[in-house]
Amino acid sequence: MMLKVASTLLVMFIIVHLCENSVGNDIFRIAIHRARRPSSNRTNSTISTKIMANRQKSLSSYAQTSLATSSVNENLTNELDVYFIGTISIGTPPQNFRIDFDTGSSDLWVPSSQCQSSCNGFNKYNSAQSTTYVANGETFSISYGDGSSASGFLSVDVVTINGMAVKNQTFAECTYLVGMTGDKNDGILGLAFPNLTSDGEKPFFYNMWSQGLIPQAIFSFYLNPDTNATSGGELIFGGADPSKYTGSITYISVSLEGYWEFPMASVSVGSTIVSSSTYAIADTGTTLIIGPTAQINSINIALGATYDSQSQMYTVDCHKRSLSSLPNVTFTIGDTAFILTPLQYLSISGDQSAGYICSTVFSPSDSSDSNGNLFWILGDYFLYRYYSIFDIVNNRLGFATSVSYDWMPSVDSSLFPTPSTTPSVTTTTAKTMTTTSTAQTGVSSTVVTRTATSTTATITTAKITTTPNMGNATVYRLTIYFYFFILMVMIATHYMGSF
Repeated sequence: MMLKVASTLLVMFIIVHLCENSVGNDIFRIAIHRARRPSSNRTNSTISTKIMANRQKSLSSYAQTSLATSSVNENLTNELDVYFIGTISIGTPPQNFRIDFDTGSSDLWVPSSQCQSSCNGFNKYNSAQSTTYVANGETFSISYGDGSSASGFLSVDVVTINGMAVKNQTFAECTYLVGMTGDKNDGILGLAFPNLTSDGEKPFFYNMWSQGLIPQAIFSFYLNPDTNATSGGELIFGGADPSKYTGSITYISVSLEGYWEFPMASVSVGSTIVSSSTYAIADTGTTLIIGPTAQINSINIALGATYDSQSQMYTVDCHKRSLSSLPNVTFTIGDTAFILTPLQYLSISGDQSAGYICSTVFSPSDSSDSNGNLFWILGDYFLYRYYSIFDIVNNRLGFATSVSYDWMPSVDSSLFPTPSTTPSVTTTTAKTMTTTSTAQTGVSSTVVTRTATSTTATITTAKITTTPNMGNATVYRLTIYFYFFILMVMIATHYMGSF
């Protein structure tokens, strides 16, 4: 009888083990790495923050916004103007391209073989070499807030990421580029809503989802603030990676489709609210945190920052100020406080011989949406500290504390002279915006990393096994084992009672 009990338990254990590991075995992750633009490709050796602006082809469904730009000096530029790149291929056989993944735009474009001198140094798409190419011919033109632009025409082909082929994808072949000389990426893959596409085409991620290539219509970003790290982060298509964030996820509904725009309850410096009942967008293509001029001025004044005409940034005297004299800056989204500490919102450039410049990452721009609402742009300096999840089916964003939240840059001993320690601050969640949603896990991923060096790190690929739609993998596993234990006890009790 005991042999029968043991056999039954063994079979049950095998079944549970198979169920646990049978989901998500074909999920892949693509690592992305950090790159920076050279200072020589912007006017007066400065680089402006790249934000979506001035699309030349009007969109009837979305009012276009002309965004001001923030420039920095050459030293500061090398630290600030960072972007994340990964590899995709287009056509059959595949032609490879280094792509900047951008949640602040929706188009996919790469240089065309028809492009001449302005595309030197970039990989170019040649339609004559692809057996799956389909002509489209519509004109394409896009401009960005830093003065750069790209123009050309639309085409259709297969776009592949890490072996996952998206068929019949419309993209732009660019025949002329402005202000992009020396950039490490060949093109841009936009991840915003269809409203922002130049010709109403279906964006790449929407095609990926509609073709059944991913289990969930979400993508997620982990951006690593450590410039010395091998990997700059990851972008996962179809899920999220619970190992890259801690605590619960705060979800907030999109208020206006176009950019990933959502309501933001308030922005505070210390205990002082400088903005309330406002709006924001999450943009991986923008480095700084940008907001309405009056509110940004209030933040910088509260921080004791002064405007530096050379760098065109707000700076604090870090040779005299102590860290303890600088307050935290808090963004309240839903009922959750997302806190940035001083070393998280300061960019330190320079060296001992030339001197250091400590700039805040808060930059002004009076940008408004189609409803006339001014909005903030939460760029990389926010996303470094908070894992982000973009959900097109439920029309929402999710934020959670990144595992890199506590990473801090090395600070020269000559800075922040007053003996003090950076306050230990963690985000506290009163409640999440959505309590009935499933936690996001798993799937085909593209990791984009921007290296703070002049070279682009090698893209790496690793297979992962996660469980779509099952929530946090650890919680799921413990739940399985708990119910298995209960069943084991019940069966053992039943058989023991039969003796």
